Amino acid sequence: MQATYRKKVLSLSNKKGMTRKYFFLLAIPLLFSALSCSKQDGEGDYCQELRDGVTNSNVEQVKHVITQFINGLPSQDYTEANINNLVKVIEDYCDGSAAMLCFDCVQTLPSQTEIQIWYPGSSDLVNKIIDITYTTNNEMKFGNLHD
Repeated sequence: MQATYRKKVLSLSNKKGMTRKYFFLLAIPLLFSALSCSKQDGEGDYCQELRDGVTNSNVEQVKHVITQFINGLPSQDYTEANINNLVKVIEDYCDGSAAMLCFDCVQTLPSQTEIQIWYPGSSDLVNKIIDITYTTNNEMKFGNLHD
């Protein structure tokens, strides 16, 4: 009798374990799905903010978005590869076009890199330059927006 009771207890605990296992198998993809949707929505919002800032020459708006994009990169070190990663983020996620004009070529203190960004406007192409500079820790930061 004790052996039958033990088999039932083991059988029930296995069923609970199986239920938990399936729950986790379903919960993990659902969690990733929910997180990826919110990330895309956020990027879309940043892209619209970037487009508006470039179109209206709003330096603070562009600074906010570029700072968010820099902070989202795997590394914020001021290197040519990371500047290229930043340009790639703008190109891949936003509807504008971007290109690094030169790396560390603006001879100011500290030196700066120029990224050209352009959007089709209502009558003309909107074309601006974003300057990226660096902190004392050699981390990228937004410098300026200009024609």
